Amino acid sequence: MKSCLVCDRLKLWSEGSNPYFITEFKNSIFVVGDNQFYKGYSLLLLKNHIRELHELSDSQYSELAQELMSASKAIVKTFNPWKMNQCSLGNTEEHVHWHILPRYESDPNRHFNPYINREKFKDYVISHDEARNIAASIRYNL
Repeated sequence: MKSCLVCDRLKLWSEGSNPYFITEFKNSIFVVGDNQFYKGYSLLLLKNHIRELHELSDSQYSELAQELMSASKAIVKTFNPWKMNQCSLGNTEEHVHWHILPRYESDPNRHFNPYINREKFKDYVISHDEARNIAASIRYNL
């Protein structure tokens, strides 16, 4: 089996050493994204290694959707974005997870796919201390 970045992040969390950790839900953990091109960018990571949403039970999918809603609302309350984008693709990391991307009116590409700016993400990688501070702000608003 190829290495899974999501599973690696979950392992750090289970060891208590993931500085990006915001909170634990029943089915997932909520973490700050490695980059902050979109201030407040976060992810919701399913605790179990499952490749596809349709492989979840109906009840687990419903619970995960509620967890996504709670995470998104905390980001809105913390950062007051113009719009929220949530996506679950899994083409690179074959593990169910959601990218939660707050969008702002100041973004000249706000009406387009958030990944239009992907080449710039590397310029917005944050430190562990920055991640902890962002996580604390979001956690306060959960």
